[in-house]
Amino acid sequence: MNFKLVILFLLVFQFSNGQYTNIEVVAKIKTERIDDIISVSAEATNATEVYKSLKYTFSVFRTNSKNNVTKNNQEGRFTLEANEQKSLATASIGVDEEDKIVILLLVYEEETIVGKDRIAFNEETKEKEKEEEYVEDDGIELKGIVIEETKTKPGKDFYEFFYNSYTLNRINGSKIVGVYEKLSFGRSTIIQVKIEDRVIHEFLGKPDIEYLEQMSKISIRRVYKYFKDLKKQKRDIFQY
Repeated sequence: MNFKLVILFLLVFQFSNGQYTNIEVVAKIKTERIDDIISVSAEATNATEVYKSLKYTFSVFRTNSKNNVTKNNQEGRFTLEANEQKSLATASIGVDEEDKIVILLLVYEEETIVGKDRIAFNEETKEKEKEEEYVEDDGIELKGIVIEETKTKPGKDFYEFFYNSYTLNRINGSKIVGVYEKLSFGRSTIIQVKIEDRVIHEFLGKPDIEYLEQMSKISIRRVYKYFKDLKKQKRDIFQY
């Protein structure tokens, strides 16, 4: 396969991959603002004629004027009958004009994102222009998002180390980064840092703070390199 065909394959794959989102399962965030309070509801609709077993993550990210980020998460499993619509989660959010608020809804079928929606408040125009190159094929921008699916305290401790470092280093990757934890032999677990379906780093979960902090530093370096290489690859393709 020559170089031109490789580039064509990559572009077609990226375009096709985006088209599978919000097709069979449609994720939707609805908001209603009254003064300084926003009422938010997350919904999912099965647009097919078959039963669906799914899970969701509903996240609210708030960035204050000092660039400190806080995150609130709701998640769970649910089912949808053919053509059924279901409310998944609700929240009330206080709005401050100086805070940037991003609300993100992701719906998974097994480990694949099949539905997603995003709403933001107080985003600056310049920031939007800067981030245009990171917009997904279906027009939903997912820059700088980290999701968590851990099961134990070491897993949650690692996530806190990783997420704080990710934020402080302003990595702001163009794809969703996930911190996952799965059961291993006995009572042990494996902690994974993944970007989409690619495992960037994995290790044995241990209740050792210094060890978890060290694993976080390794993971951050690898995630940073991944996004740096990805950006260079995109630039090389478009220059070609």
